[in-house]
Amino acid sequence: MERIEFDVKWSFIPLIETYMETFLLPNKEGPALYVLTHQAAMNTFWNDRMESIVSSESLLPSQMETIIKEREKDRKEIIVFQRNLGRAQFYKQDGDKETVFVEAIDISENSMDPLSAFYCLRKKLGPEYPKLELEGITGSRRFILSGELQGEQRLTLPVGTFKTYRIECNMQYWTMDQKDTKTTSRSEQPEGNRFTMWITEDHHRFPLQIRYHLPLGSLWIRASSLKHYDSVS
Repeated sequence: MERIEFDVKWSFIPLIETYMETFLLPNKEGPALYVLTHQAAMNTFWNDRMESIVSSESLLPSQMETIIKEREKDRKEIIVFQRNLGRAQFYKQDGDKETVFVEAIDISENSMDPLSAFYCLRKKLGPEYPKLELEGITGSRRFILSGELQGEQRLTLPVGTFKTYRIECNMQYWTMDQKDTKTTSRSEQPEGNRFTMWITEDHHRFPLQIRYHLPLGSLWIRASSLKHYDSVS
């Protein structure tokens, strides 16, 4: 249905190229499914790939798979959401090891993974929903992704000129101990997790530009190519 390619720079220094894709997957047992994919590649020795399967109606995920490749070694993580049981199964395998780590994690009925949460945020946020907060899991960690509409802005990039919504976002992670209380695994200060996103005002809600606010400079992600298909044959 769509493919968006991005150039990633730290300040003015080029770093990597990434892309996001969305496909429609027919489902005989219910609403059609979206397959969301994100891949980042620095060179032939390092890349990572995330793939999430979500309902086209609720945008809630049923499964997410992450593959991180470092040289000749792959690390794979899979989260399977079992909403009827109020839990998710987390599977992790490092490299060519045969042992697979498995953990059952309690979840809420609206729990998401980071990729599906980002997709939901870009699709729903706008004048009709100016604020949104989503929660979920990634591996054994929890997160909250929040966003708030700040206004409209005309944005010009190599892919064209667009009317966009400017959205201020915040992402926070933490691990959970056995008593289900917060244990900080990274800084939770807002400046360490804030980012600004510009999405098109049309029904596609393309994420054209993202700025991550870093302690030193900014990380800029800008769309370099847009492809979309309004119908599937």
